[in-house]
Amino acid sequence: MKRRIKILFVIENACYGGGEKTFSLLIRGLPKEEFGIYCAALPSGRFYEEVKDHCRFLPLDLSCRLNLRNIGRLRTMMAENDIDVAHSQGARADFFCALAAAKAGVRAVSTVAMPVDGFDVGWLRKKIYLALNAAAEKRTHSFITVADYIKQVLVERHGIPGGKVEVIPNPAVLDGGDGFDASRVIAELGLRGRIVLAALGRLENQKGFDILLEALPLLGKSRPELFEKIKCVIAGSGSQEAALRRLAAPLGDKVVFTGFRDDVRDFLAAADVFVLPSRSEGQPLALLEAMAIGKPVLAADLPGVKELVTDGDNGALFKAGDPTAMAERLAALLSDPSGARRFGAAAAGTASRFTLEPFMHAHEEFYLKAGNQ
Repeated sequence: MKRRIKILFVIENACYGGGEKTFSLLIRGLPKEEFGIYCAALPSGRFYEEVKDHCRFLPLDLSCRLNLRNIGRLRTMMAENDIDVAHSQGARADFFCALAAAKAGVRAVSTVAMPVDGFDVGWLRKKIYLALNAAAEKRTHSFITVADYIKQVLVERHGIPGGKVEVIPNPAVLDGGDGFDASRVIAELGLRGRIVLAALGRLENQKGFDILLEALPLLGKSRPELFEKIKCVIAGSGSQEAALRRLAAPLGDKVVFTGFRDDVRDFLAAADVFVLPSRSEGQPLALLEAMAIGKPVLAADLPGVKELVTDGDNGALFKAGDPTAMAERLAALLSDPSGARRFGAAAAGTASRFTLEPFMHAHEEFYLKAGNQ
């Protein structure tokens, strides 16, 4: 009888983001006749609820950055469960997992959705992250990235051999089946008759929601007739929520913070334009999801974004970090409804190439190769 490859997924999962979603897809979707699935993470929250019945769940709290006992805990988990491949995502999980795997004689795999080089932190913290990341990379068997530019960073800046890095793009997968109910969200949030700008993500500095909130008054000054019609809805939660609410206060009811939402399909369907104002990104799932349902997108011109969006073809790009540039491109997009519809149709065509089947198949092949080496 063919031996199953045993995989341990390791993730911090303090919140639910793109990493948690892709790991959830893998844990739920990998064929159990070929793979034994284990997961080490916090036993609470949406991620836990999604995966707990599809794996052997091993409680692990990675919220403390300096709790080195987690290395021993992970090593014990790997040894007791005869793990073949330990797959982590996120800088903290990567560090603990790689060191534990090296001690346990297990192949460590890391999904790099955002290089540490792009972390939006102070210089001292960045220096510490880079040092810890370098220690983890030396002990990592192979890497998965979600975009070509990330592979280039790992090879050219981090000195990782190209043969150890595989690019597997994220899939454009929306929960809730094939349909959506935009009318419910429109009624709930008071959006009827408005031009709806939607933004989605963790309320953290990296996501650049402050740039969006600074761009809106500029739009009001340059194109008051457009500004009068808009409503900006921001879905998500995070440490910057209070600061963002203060920044949005002068805009009154033009901005609505909805908190975390699990009805992403319906939320995006209610939008006229999806906005991605991030300072840094890998290959953003929220962007792919908006494109998948044919929404025109306005996004920062980041490397991973430009692998999905071609300016003037299937969306509009603006200079990352520049509220003035964002306001100008937003005005142009809102002034050309037929062009916006064309962008949306082209975006849906692009997203149709990022389906779940090749994502799952590529990971299956990757695990079989890593587990049998």
